[in-house]
Amino acid sequence: MYRIFALTLVILVSACANEVEKGLGSQPALSSLVVAFDEVSSEALGDSASRIIRQMISDSEIEVRALLPSLPDSILVNIEVVDRDIDVVGGVSGRAEAPGKVTIQLSSTYPGGILAAAETALSSTIFHEFHHLFRGWTIQDNRFGQGIPIAAVNEGLASVFSETYTGVYFKAAYSCPEDVADWLAEIQALPTDANYQIWMMGKHPDGRNSIGYRVGRFIIHRAAKQSGKGIIELSMLSPDEILAMAEKN
Repeated sequence: MYRIFALTLVILVSACANEVEKGLGSQPALSSLVVAFDEVSSEALGDSASRIIRQMISDSEIEVRALLPSLPDSILVNIEVVDRDIDVVGGVSGRAEAPGKVTIQLSSTYPGGILAAAETALSSTIFHEFHHLFRGWTIQDNRFGQGIPIAAVNEGLASVFSETYTGVYFKAAYSCPEDVADWLAEIQALPTDANYQIWMMGKHPDGRNSIGYRVGRFIIHRAAKQSGKGIIELSMLSPDEILAMAEKN
């Protein structure tokens, strides 16, 4: 059974929601951030590394909240240490489990160890997953309908948001091929119940991988170019609106 140890930390911050794009602004709000480690992760990290990771997450939360003031007031981040190879994304992966709840996995096999992984990709992963919380793109209580194009847009928004504000980008995982426009047409023709694992983040039978994530970045960059809107402005729009912008010539 999952147990939350004494290493759980509640960080209360007064996040000043500064205006980051024209027309966007909010009043300061009190937010609650809980960073929790299970027993395995607690033992693998130790007190010093745990404190560093907490601080990194806290710093990132403050930055994201200033950019996206309507982020959920209370957020729980569960930390897991895993022994699988996720080097292609800097040794860190994440899931937006439910409104206000994120799971972060840190790889113990990453070159240099767990802290090296955290220093490489923890902040960018927090930016990505917290963007999902802002959008409501969560595994439970998802605000959106089915369909790979919808998933691609939401993942593309989170990826470009993270890249824009952290400067971290994993080319090997998410770069767009020259024929990515054909990939977009391909996913738009899929049935709404198309296999998420194959088309979004897994390996396709034809050898391609992370199709939806790669197409998602293409959609967002193209929509931004066609509309002149920044990533935060685009983040306020529906998948259909963004896809329509990306399709304009």
